Amino acid sequence: MRKVLLGTAVAATAATATAATVVGRRLARANGVDSLARSGPDRWHSVTVHREPEQLGPLPAPLAELGETVEVRIRPAPGGRGSELAARLVEPVPGGVAALVAKARDEDPVRQLRRALREARSLAEVGEVLLPDTPSTTKPTLTGAPLADATRHGREEGRL
Repeated sequence: MRKVLLGTAVAATAATATAATVVGRRLARANGVDSLARSGPDRWHSVTVHREPEQLGPLPAPLAELGETVEVRIRPAPGGRGSELAARLVEPVPGGVAALVAKARDEDPVRQLRRALREARSLAEVGEVLLPDTPSTTKPTLTGAPLADATRHGREEGRL
């Protein structure tokens, strides 16, 4: 009986903490401050490149293609592990329906920035942008469509 009550108390505490987190995030968003999902012009995206800052040059080619829409910072990585290549968007990121339309058209500026950072790291470390097999070794099928989409957009999302 004691184990059941203890388990119920732990579950109730966890549920309360989760509810408080959700309410806190909603209040932060209502006030215009969402620290958990900031993607505005003040959000830096960075990668660690296994090259010294002097070897990267003034601006890696994929980031240079983005032009004046990004601000780039190159500095030594912590612990002597090469360079830290960081970039952020200068202009505000579209939100709401505009963000959904931009993603559907492959025009999302955050995705373009993240792809450029990954390509810059690949060029600096290997000398070329590494890609999956093209053409693929399988036939395009309906069940393989999600995998093809994930492969196509793999350099734009997730951890850098």
